[in-house]
Amino acid sequence: MKTTRNLRLATSGFTLAEVMISMTIVVLVLGMTMSTFLFGLRTMYKDTQRLATNASLRAFTAQITKETLDASTFYLFDYYTKLDTSVNVTTDPIFPTGPEIDSADNDYDKWIAHGDCIVLVTQTSLYRNTDIRQIRIYYRVTTNQAGVNAEAPVRYYETDDWGEGSAASSNGHPFSGIAAELSAINLNSNPSRAGTRLLNARSKGRAVPVSPVTGTYPNGPYVSGDLYPIFSTESPTSTPSDGFISINVEFINGSTVNNMLSSSSFNYTISPRK
Repeated sequence: MKTTRNLRLATSGFTLAEVMISMTIVVLVLGMTMSTFLFGLRTMYKDTQRLATNASLRAFTAQITKETLDASTFYLFDYYTKLDTSVNVTTDPIFPTGPEIDSADNDYDKWIAHGDCIVLVTQTSLYRNTDIRQIRIYYRVTTNQAGVNAEAPVRYYETDDWGEGSAASSNGHPFSGIAAELSAINLNSNPSRAGTRLLNARSKGRAVPVSPVTGTYPNGPYVSGDLYPIFSTESPTSTPSDGFISINVEFINGSTVNNMLSSSSFNYTISPRK
């Protein structure tokens, strides 16, 4: 004989509808939790890459600021490949062909040149203004405009510090001219030669803000979509070493997968010591 208690036990449990509703709620909660977790992970990744990028930029800015201030003059080349075994400092550097802006002959004229390789030269002292103390080279590993338009590494090379010398003695370095010194370095044969250092693996310059034009200044020789090299001179005269060094560079870290790209850029202008 069945009792009321036995009937209750036989009918206890969850219905199919209750199970489906419960599973739906669980799936929704898990989905929201995973979405929040992934969002936090992406944010942390971006912040980590941004911190790394900013650290690279700060180190680069501090280094090039000090060395530009310490430099006596500079030479701007379009590509590091110009530093081969036969450097000619009269014809190889990029010389402004401007004025790039305001062609009327007034105070706003500027001669501007762009390049991906800059050489900073520090002279020894007032005793020997024809001698040099050190050469420092910053360059992107690019060889043509297509390379300039793509991401490329920024590298650095410096010679030994040969000292200041004195009025009565040599500075200890058999200096035979800046062209001979650069020819001996010969970055063209190997941009990653011993003594060079990688400053950042990925970099690019700013976009050229002009209409598609081929030819000479003021609008060329660039076409639509081109990027500038990262170094330039802004000079009131047609002699680039008398002007200013401008750096417009973007350092990039991180992966482009899922748009998790972090980058930073800066615009910096400074003049060597005269």
